[in-house]
Amino acid sequence: MVKRSNLLILDVVYLICMLVSSIVSFTLFNHALLSFSFWMNLVASYVAITAIWIYARFIMQNMDRFKRFVPGYTALGVVLVIYLICVMIYTLLTGSADHALRWFVLLHTVTIAIAIILCGIIMIYIQSARRHETDEHTKIVNLQLIEKALQQLLHTMVQQPVLTVEEERKTVQSLIELVKYSDPITPDSLEKNDRQILLDIELMNSELANQYEAGELVNSERFASQLSQLKFRLKERNQQIMTSKS
Repeated sequence: MVKRSNLLILDVVYLICMLVSSIVSFTLFNHALLSFSFWMNLVASYVAITAIWIYARFIMQNMDRFKRFVPGYTALGVVLVIYLICVMIYTLLTGSADHALRWFVLLHTVTIAIAIILCGIIMIYIQSARRHETDEHTKIVNLQLIEKALQQLLHTMVQQPVLTVEEERKTVQSLIELVKYSDPITPDSLEKNDRQILLDIELMNSELANQYEAGELVNSERFASQLSQLKFRLKERNQQIMTSKS
């Protein structure tokens, strides 16, 4: 309800601004109502005010997104405000604009073109930053899933202490600590490796749970070898990340 009321207030402010702009234009420049420059200024002011209104509505409806990319969205707002100021300044030239109409039209065209280009560049930056943030979040989640899978493996082993070796449980605990303090920001080249490590841990856990359920003795040598190989892959992963960032 608060958001709707704020949007309603914004809409009212927008309509008031449009009305004031119209009244001021028709009052101060009533002698130039038939000139092309007058209508160009009026339309340009409508465009500028509408653009700021759309921007303000977007920010109010997507505050979380704005907070994550404050510099980008702030720069976007600054460009729109500067464009509005430029349009207001050009309005002062209405009386003499018809004597150099071609240059006046060119001035408006160049101004709005620069504003559009700057807004486009800023939007590209924002989209790029969003994709980068999403990629980093995915990489962090992948490492968290690996840690969770190892904890599940340890839980499975703890449930059947008779069928497991204490040394193997300690190895899994050390792997959990190794993952916990690993760098979560993985280079793109290692993402596939992280997913494969996760799948291998889940497969180990599934095989171990099935063996426990069937009451079978665990092949300690094979299981120890799998854990040793997993530890080596995790250490190699961390070393490759350090090398790539050095």
